Amino acid sequence: MLRADRFKSGFTLIELMLALAVFAILVVIALPSYQYYIRKTRLNQAQNALLLNAQEVERFYSQNLSFKSNSTTWMPLVQTETDHFCIRFQGNPRGTNNQHQYTIKAVAFDTNREPRIIKINQDHTVMLCASSSSSCTESTPFFSGGSSVDRQCTVIGS
Repeated sequence: MLRADRFKSGFTLIELMLALAVFAILVVIALPSYQYYIRKTRLNQAQNALLLNAQEVERFYSQNLSFKSNSTTWMPLVQTETDHFCIRFQGNPRGTNNQHQYTIKAVAFDTNREPRIIKINQDHTVMLCASSSSSCTESTPFFSGGSSVDRQCTVIGS
């Protein structure tokens, strides 16, 4: 005679709970690494856009001996945003006495999720700052203020 429980298939509740617990542990371990990777990739995209703009600014400078289109306007940037960052010159061109210096800065559209900013200057020194009071919602075509609005900056490349 065949026993009825011999033909039963499937998982017990304990087996399912154990599998769910293992899956939850893997998610808890993997999620922060994934989020770090995403944030790093977004910053790298912004840095690449800054480098592209810096190259174009250098071409403009070699033809015009200035980084400005005129005394009150920065030259137009090639790339003004990425998927997650807006990109502009830093500082009012009208207030810049030196025709041979610039800083281009990338600020996240959502500064609550990504407070860090990345910027590059005329020497192609790339800096990463922990925070900034600059915002993509500023009404000017440049970021107001000088470098004093950026906090805890470190050089990451040149």
